[in-house]
Amino acid sequence: MDYTLLNENEIENFPVNFSEKLQDAKDALENLKNTDDLSYKNFIRPFADIVHDLHKEFTKLSHLNSVNNTNKTQEAYKKTLPMVTEFFTDVSLDGKIYQIYEKINSENNLSKVQKAVIEKGIRDFRLAGVHLPEKEKERVRQINLRLSELGNSFFQNILDDTDKFSMEVEESVLSEMPESEKQAAKEGDKYIFTLQMPSFIAFMTYCSDRKLREKMYKAFMTRAPKNEDIIEEILTLRYELSQILGFNNFAELSIYDKAAGTAEEVIEFQEDLAAKCKQKAQNDFAELQSFAQKYNVKNLQSYDLMYFSEKLKKEKLNFNEEELRPYFEKNAVIEGLFTFLQKLFNIEFKPEKAVLWHKKARCYKLYIDGVEQGTLFMDLEARKGKKDGAWMNDWVTKYTNSAGEKILPKAFIVANFPPSTETNPSLLRHRDVETLFHEMGHALHHLLSNVDEYFVSGVNGIEWDLVEFPSQLLENFAFEPEILKMFARHYKTGEIIPEKLICKIVDNKNFHSGMGFVRQLEFGLFDMYIHMRKMSAEGVEKTLDEVRDRVAVIKPPEYTKFQNQFAHIFAGGYAAGYYSYKWAERLSANAFYDFVNNNIFDNGFAQKFLDEVLSLGGSANFEDVYEKFSGKKIDNESLLKLHGII
Repeated sequence: MDYTLLNENEIENFPVNFSEKLQDAKDALENLKNTDDLSYKNFIRPFADIVHDLHKEFTKLSHLNSVNNTNKTQEAYKKTLPMVTEFFTDVSLDGKIYQIYEKINSENNLSKVQKAVIEKGIRDFRLAGVHLPEKEKERVRQINLRLSELGNSFFQNILDDTDKFSMEVEESVLSEMPESEKQAAKEGDKYIFTLQMPSFIAFMTYCSDRKLREKMYKAFMTRAPKNEDIIEEILTLRYELSQILGFNNFAELSIYDKAAGTAEEVIEFQEDLAAKCKQKAQNDFAELQSFAQKYNVKNLQSYDLMYFSEKLKKEKLNFNEEELRPYFEKNAVIEGLFTFLQKLFNIEFKPEKAVLWHKKARCYKLYIDGVEQGTLFMDLEARKGKKDGAWMNDWVTKYTNSAGEKILPKAFIVANFPPSTETNPSLLRHRDVETLFHEMGHALHHLLSNVDEYFVSGVNGIEWDLVEFPSQLLENFAFEPEILKMFARHYKTGEIIPEKLICKIVDNKNFHSGMGFVRQLEFGLFDMYIHMRKMSAEGVEKTLDEVRDRVAVIKPPEYTKFQNQFAHIFAGGYAAGYYSYKWAERLSANAFYDFVNNNIFDNGFAQKFLDEVLSLGGSANFEDVYEKFSGKKIDNESLLKLHGII
């Protein structure tokens, strides 16, 4: 199979070709709106085909722009994104389509899932402003178009500044750095470090020169200064949009279609967690600060945290992450993850020979009972021109089209793990293993959907504050001894990971977990508060400082501009929604302990979970179905217990 997606010529011509596809889609939709029999079967299914085909085509470019970012992909994406935004904004403001949904909603023969499609669709039309006067509709169109342009610029500014910076250092400051990390940074007889995540983390964790650590940290935390103006414009437009749509602020608008009830409830949820874990965080920091004083560092700073945390772990837990990495060779971890999933859910991933967009990307087919069910792509190693972080992206959604054909799903898992070379394999840190499990949880949610309706199948239609539930659930299994032994083998000797190292992984899981917990709450509260009212750039900075005063245990240097790199909320889907990580993690913690109490591999429990919860995609509220499945209410205590707070 050829999954190169687009060649150079196709990238260059993509905007023109996609414009033609959009026109075809508009013509098809216009014809569809004038169909005599406007039933669910005759309208919603063909409408889903139109949306599916456009998403599938556009994802080819958006994916390449994230993993193989070049001037050509940037230019094509910049030209195409406004077309996509304009099309879907026009659809969401189309009064006739809205009326068709209202008519179909009165049909008595709709299934429960079809009813969910219609009800969520009607809600989304109203949230988009379909009921507004034409003048206000036009302003909504303009705002949505401008927001998509600003989000793309925000992301590109970060990527550009990440790729620009590099720093050459003497070997003498790398005496504590593992040899594998040093070799990854070696270029000839020089050692070059960059802001690419594996390189940045290695440097900040092991460089013994404090001034150089600060130089690297400052470069990282001051990236994309152009984004300050973009942030102010984004927030201004979001506030205006919320006012037009009848909400007091953007936070209210964002929460309206999520599982949480109100913005105030979300803030209370996070503030309550912050109060409960603040003491643990303060104790963690006090211990680290006391430890750093042994090395004559009397005023511990943000750029010291990774370095001294690593040294303290070695002393207190005898934990050395480098000691673990030989047991986590990337390909062995992938195979072990697949083995675990086969035992848990009776599903099978098999490698598929394919020509892909990069030589290090891989393709796998998903089988259940020997029958093909979908395709998974993995692109896991860091490289220049690749967006930071890790993510799952849906390409094709499983559904039944208007011709009655079953469309099989396709998904991408992308990460930035340490790169392999001709002589050295990619050896993962345990946190990389955890990340892979996390993204696989997202992929399973999408690939294992058992829903026939496109708009609520897989990750489609899911409440955004519950979308992390499957991923956070699966990542917890990366710490279970029984599961680690399935794949953690020394890449040279084949030795299974010793029990003492597994104990260190488990002990390390919640090492200084209080600091990490309040850090996430800091992000979530900051996100909510800046979307509660109209906000200037100065107001953004002030709000961040106020949240840190109340929640954080360490304040970064004044020069840091974290907000300029907070792509989750300014260039992603988490605006007034970053709280979703903790909201969903509460549910995943409850579910994880239920799995443990059922001995994890009790196939009856796991299969029931797959059938009654995970496979429902976005057709039902995960909180509701899980409470029904488990027979109990979801509680905060499981989340705090999972992190060692209580």
